[in-house]
Amino acid sequence: MIAAHTGLTEQVFSYRPVDPPVQEIQPPKDRAFFADPEKKSLLSVASKVKHLTPYIGTEVQGVQLSQLDEKQKDELALLVAERGVVFFRDQDLTLEGQHEFSKHYGISLRQYTYFRRDIRSFENTSSAFAEYHSDHSFEINPPSYTMLRMVKTPEYGGDTIFTSQTALFDKLSPTFQKTFEGLHAVHSSEHIFINTLNRGGKTFRLPVRREHPLIRTHPVTSLKALFYNPAFILNIAELKGAESFHTLNFLRDHLHSADDLTVRWHWEAGSVAFWDNRVVIHRAVPGGYNTDEREGTRTAVYGEKPFFDAASSKTLSEWSDQKLSDTAPVVKLGLDGF
Repeated sequence: MIAAHTGLTEQVFSYRPVDPPVQEIQPPKDRAFFADPEKKSLLSVASKVKHLTPYIGTEVQGVQLSQLDEKQKDELALLVAERGVVFFRDQDLTLEGQHEFSKHYGISLRQYTYFRRDIRSFENTSSAFAEYHSDHSFEINPPSYTMLRMVKTPEYGGDTIFTSQTALFDKLSPTFQKTFEGLHAVHSSEHIFINTLNRGGKTFRLPVRREHPLIRTHPVTSLKALFYNPAFILNIAELKGAESFHTLNFLRDHLHSADDLTVRWHWEAGSVAFWDNRVVIHRAVPGGYNTDEREGTRTAVYGEKPFFDAASSKTLSEWSDQKLSDTAPVVKLGLDGF
């Protein structure tokens, strides 16, 4: 859990961001709703589709993202919503091409080109760099589809771990599931704001705190997922201090012991990961490489305001049980992939 925020220096108090607070938007309809459930157009151009784990992660080979048409892009959105994260290698996307590709899926956020810091250093231990996180969960419209394209990578090291929050929720006991469904987490960007300014950097706007459901419903699959983020959550709104502290510690332990719900991706120059930030949490693996040799560009689009609909959503296990007894077409996840 994040420690109490410190570092309220004169530099922090005197800083005046140039951008106003972000207002809630209504993003366009998710492109996965326009996809062929069988994904025939996308799969027809792939030389191989390989599921990397039972619950999360698929590698698609023989496809250039720059050459996909709108129908294939829509089917990719559905595949990402189902499998959490989809990987590609040897892509020829440029920065502008990546930006144009992402715009197909909604309203684009800012682009980020970065060098990986030493995430074990003191200046980064209280920020998102050193911990599992989903990007920008403190926003009123956190990102949905998110892409990271590696421009250069070290020979070894710098892998990224992705974990399914759909499966994380499914593995809880029914009692914990029901308890968590009524809770809201307080997400904050305060520590990012403070640490950035005290390192001599700039930030676009003032920090924010927002409450989001601890359990959210995916708008496409209707599956329940944890919306847990140890890098940005301060507390659970409905709980007393000690209750919140122990609940968040439990969730962190639950996340860090979920090796069976996790995929680890080794980057190469030209590799791309395209993931659903709503239901996937990730972290970089620290150490053992020259951080100056790791450079990538991330693009993302605004998602819907997180919501939980108890009446329409189900757990992964409930979906699986229904699949066995229902012959109607359904969205296929988990062990069968798609």
